[in-house]
Amino acid sequence: MHHLDELAVFVAVLEAQSLSASARAMGVAKSTLSRRLSRLERRLGQPLLRRQSNRLVPTEAGDTFADYCQRMLDLNRESRLALDNLRERVRGGITVHAHPLFMRSWFAHRIEDFLARFVEMELTLSTLTTPPQHDAGVSICLWPGALGDCGLRVEQVGALTRGIYAAPSYIHARGAPSHPRDLADHAWVDMLGVLDDGLTLEHVDGEPYRMAPVHTRSRADQVVLQADAIVRGKGLGVLYDWTAERRSRAHPGELLRCLHDWRLPAVPVSLAYPFGQLPRKTKCLLDYLRTAIPEAWTTA
Repeated sequence: MHHLDELAVFVAVLEAQSLSASARAMGVAKSTLSRRLSRLERRLGQPLLRRQSNRLVPTEAGDTFADYCQRMLDLNRESRLALDNLRERVRGGITVHAHPLFMRSWFAHRIEDFLARFVEMELTLSTLTTPPQHDAGVSICLWPGALGDCGLRVEQVGALTRGIYAAPSYIHARGAPSHPRDLADHAWVDMLGVLDDGLTLEHVDGEPYRMAPVHTRSRADQVVLQADAIVRGKGLGVLYDWTAERRSRAHPGELLRCLHDWRLPAVPVSLAYPFGQLPRKTKCLLDYLRTAIPEAWTTA
C-alpha cells in the first residue's frame, strides 16, 4: 500500500527537478521530503530519481511509475471531491488544536465568530502543549514555532516577536538589567523549558550575545500562568510582545520590558493540517483562519 504523502512528494520533485524547490513549495523540510522519497523507493525496491548535473531526473523505473503515481493521486482527489459534493452545505464536526498561547487570547473568539457564520458546524477545541503529530489525529493546529517532520502540511501564517519582561516591583527590588550579561544574576519564570538551551539576543546595531542555559525553579505550561507569576514579582520571563501588549492594555503598568535595545529571534506561527484533499468543512475553517490572522503577526 502506497502512502499518499510519499506519492505527492515524488510528483512534486519530478516536476520541480529539485528537492529544495519542492520543499519550499510544499512548506516542509527538505530532509522530510528526502525521507519520504527513500521510503517510497525502498517499498518499490528500486530508485525512482537520479541526479543529472544540478537536477533530479527520473530513472527508467521513475518514468514508468510516474504515470501510475499521478493517476493514484488524481483518483484520491476525485473520490474525495465526489464525497464532498454530496453535501453542498458546510456542516459537520471538527476538532481544532492550538497551543495555550492562542487558545484563550485569540482562538476561542475567532471560533465563536466562525460558528456564528456557519451555523451547521460543530467545533471542539483542544489545547496542545507538545507539537502536533499526524498520527495523533490532528486536523487543524495553530502552533508557535517551526514544526519539523510531524507528518502534516505546515504553512507559516505569521511570526511573533519576543521580549524579556518583569514586574515593576521586581525591578524596584532587584534592579533592571542593562546588558544581557546581567541576566544570569536574576530569577526567572520559564515557559515549557524555553530557557533550557539558553537565549541568543541581538543588539540593534547587530552585536550578538549568547546567554547560557538558565536553571529555573518556576515553570508554566500556560502563558497566562507564566505572565501571572512575572506580575507577582517572581522573576524575569520571556514573553511574546503580542501577549504582553494585550495584557498591558487590560492592566496598564503590570509589565515592564527589559533591554529595549536587544532583540530575541522571532518565532514563526505555524498552521498545520493533513496532506491531500481536505473535507469542505476543514478547507472552510482554514480559509477563515488565514483571513483572521492578526496584523501584528504578519508585520513581525
